[in-house]
Amino acid sequence: MTGPTVVSRSTHGAHSAPSAPSSKVLVVDDEYGVREQLTETFRLAGFDVTAVASGVAALNTAYAEPPDLVVLDVRLPDFDSLEVARILRDDGLDVPVVFLPKPFVLENIVTRVRQILTP
Repeated sequence: MTGPTVVSRSTHGAHSAPSAPSSKVLVVDDEYGVREQLTETFRLAGFDVTAVASGVAALNTAYAEPPDLVVLDVRLPDFDSLEVARILRDDGLDVPVVFLPKPFVLENIVTRVRQILTP
């Protein structure tokens, strides 16, 4: 895999600029170090970040406080990442999902997220 893949893109509602506090990114990765690296990088880039370690936690978090975008590890211990994206979509949360390839280039992930969230 050469880069992040977008599964769905929201077609309703306007998103503010990526550095605005209202741009909420949900990071889902079971590896603590990767999760912390992504969280810190997105925060420094001006995003409001929530990070979780599993598919179940991702679903619960997304339902409780819907994000503007989800960065989703392709390999989770409890759920297939495609299944997490499908469940979100089927339940009416039409949120863009960027799959996190391994290995990845952090700058490419942040750039892709900005591209998606910029109106």
